Amino acid sequence: MISLKQPPPHLQARLRAARAALARHKCDGLLVSCFTDVSYLTGFEGDDSWLLLTPRQAWLISDSRYQEQISRECPWVATVIRRGGMVQAMHRLVRRRLKSIAVQAESLTLRQHHALQAVLRPARIKLRAVTNLVVKLRHIKDEQEIAAIEQAVSIAEHAFEALRKRLRPGLTENDIAGRLTYEMRRRGATGAAFDSIVAAGANAALAHYRPGAVKFGPNMALLVDWGATFQGYRSDLTRMIFAGRVPEIIRKIYAVVLTAQLAAIDAIRPGRTGRQIDRVARHIITRAGYGPAFGHGLGHGVGRDIHEGISLSARETGILQAGMVLTVEPGIYLPGIGGVRIEDDVLVTPHGARVLSRLPKDLNSTRL
Repeated sequence: MISLKQPPPHLQARLRAARAALARHKCDGLLVSCFTDVSYLTGFEGDDSWLLLTPRQAWLISDSRYQEQISRECPWVATVIRRGGMVQAMHRLVRRRLKSIAVQAESLTLRQHHALQAVLRPARIKLRAVTNLVVKLRHIKDEQEIAAIEQAVSIAEHAFEALRKRLRPGLTENDIAGRLTYEMRRRGATGAAFDSIVAAGANAALAHYRPGAVKFGPNMALLVDWGATFQGYRSDLTRMIFAGRVPEIIRKIYAVVLTAQLAAIDAIRPGRTGRQIDRVARHIITRAGYGPAFGHGLGHGVGRDIHEGISLSARETGILQAGMVLTVEPGIYLPGIGGVRIEDDVLVTPHGARVLSRLPKDLNSTRL
């Protein structure tokens, strides 16, 4: 077991917030089994590790594959290098130390829960399931998180611009998706934020289309939905590309989608609900006669996960707060014809919103 130094200030703040939430649940410890949350609280970017957090200590339970990485990324944490399974390591660690442990209901499997109960019962340690204790802390981004997301946005944008310069009709959707991932990685991304959506022609009518062998051709619209991962944080953008003539129907719905997106971004400010912002864009699209063709929510939180925190949707009653990062991505999808979606990443500020992405989105800028 190794423990050195002190965590940096931003991690100290996160740990304090997690401990305060733990105290409200009246538990002696929190078992963090969701690795995204482990990384958020420790700065460790490996995998397959648990964190046990108590009022005075943080134990990172991992294995020998990550021992050197942990010493580099978070030398302040107390490290337990397990030889067997996670449950056995927990048993040895908490024996007679704690009376109650909060466990993440959204992450810990039923099998793991039963196994923990079995090994901890003799020590009279109780498990209490809690939901979204750490996730709620992640809704509001600190300065380090915002900077990482901005860099993920910048990488994605520069990769897109490099791709666009070399894009020619005849490439398949798969070709384009692969080249986009390459361009992001060579600019510092650890990978794509998600499987890129590259949809040519009528395929753009499928909101979550998977790229295939269809070729991007003359007088065809191309929808590209992509993002980069940088230091564990993600970006999520969508732009259209047109080769040659823009079909009149696509030109028409592009104008509607862009108007809806700009109006929704302008409406974002603390104190409003996700439902209120969604309504702004949905009203514009519905008034134009395309309400049924906008079948998904307006946007979602983004950070360490590609979908996290509050959403912008007709059902979201959660309140926007300064420090949240959201996507704003209205779309219109016409089966057999195609679709248009425009998406940016937006930071909620104390007085409104700041768009983190800078790629132009007027219709002229979308043409090859």
